[in-house]
Amino acid sequence: MHKTIWVTAIVRLTLLAHLLTQLFLYKAWTLNRVFPTLTVFPFARNLPKEFPFILYCATLATTLLLLWKPHWKKGVGLWILLVLGSWAWDYVFWQPYTYCFLAIAVIHFFSKSEEQFWTCCLLLLSALYTFSGLHKINGAFLYTIWDSYVLKNRFGITSNDSFFLIFHYAGLLVGLIEILFGIGLLFQQTRLGAFRGLVLMHVLILLGLSPIGFFSNGVVVPWNILLLGISGIGCVASKKRFFDALWPLEFKKHGLVILCFWILPVFGYFGYYNRYFSFDVYSGKGKSLSIIFDNYNDCPKPLLSFLHPRKIENKTYWVVSPSRWCKRELHLVLPNDDYILHSFVAAYEKEFSNSKGYWYITSYPFTAETSFRIKMGNPLQVGCIENLQKKR
Repeated sequence: MHKTIWVTAIVRLTLLAHLLTQLFLYKAWTLNRVFPTLTVFPFARNLPKEFPFILYCATLATTLLLLWKPHWKKGVGLWILLVLGSWAWDYVFWQPYTYCFLAIAVIHFFSKSEEQFWTCCLLLLSALYTFSGLHKINGAFLYTIWDSYVLKNRFGITSNDSFFLIFHYAGLLVGLIEILFGIGLLFQQTRLGAFRGLVLMHVLILLGLSPIGFFSNGVVVPWNILLLGISGIGCVASKKRFFDALWPLEFKKHGLVILCFWILPVFGYFGYYNRYFSFDVYSGKGKSLSIIFDNYNDCPKPLLSFLHPRKIENKTYWVVSPSRWCKRELHLVLPNDDYILHSFVAAYEKEFSNSKGYWYITSYPFTAETSFRIKMGNPLQVGCIENLQKKR
């Protein structure tokens, strides 16, 4: 009885988190959005313009039905297909929280027992925190996330302050703690302590996402509430021994879970697999893409509200950041995998064919050697790139 209650609670929490997330992202499904649709498959371009809104309504209706009847397997299967349909429609929906919701739903759909469901969820959660932590052990995380959002914005600590390097490198503890919790979930002796640590961590994250905090990505609040809820359930389940993970794992039962959550993400660490499917969250890694204009009037009128001045190599340009544009209009973070950025470039140039700007691509450590300007109309390849390194 207890096992069924806890499994049902996790499934319902997942569906509720997805429902709240989709309600928050309603603008991304509307027909009047300015941000271009980044179609994944060519056939999607021929679908009716009303298709995304119909898909959105169908997903919300199915989610509501499953909240009432979470063990309706055909309904779960339909929900999975609808989420995959949104992925086939637009790259902007390839988000880490959606991947987590989908993974839990797929585990629920294929699990034949509560123990199997729990074991697969443990593998998912362990991989999520372990790889998320590994991706944060780098200079890009320290510079773009830790220094900017935490030290400078929240505590007013800058590189001019004494002992700055101590605070700077303390940011590596964030990744190390996540790895510690992720590995701790795999073993019975350390699982309760890991879940307790995760409860505290997600409480702190939610405080950081609140008005008194320093983050502004409100769309991830339902995801963190879900992970907080699962961690709380994990504390009870570990203490009361409601579940015992099925160790050693049987490849026939858990092979696909191991492949998706542990083997393929390893390739993502080296840039050969999707960042978000590799649990690369807030690592600061990847390329940064901007649209730069020499003059204010060169910017298309629909984008003027997203335009701001920026100094690049001692010259002031008018800049539109696709990432900020996507976040402000759709409340989504634009994934910065190379092929998704290429898709955005193609969609933008099709939508604004008379645009007079340039593409500006840079990556950590954001120096002249890693910064390039590309004239619009040219593909993002070396032959069309102008390195902005100063001539000596």
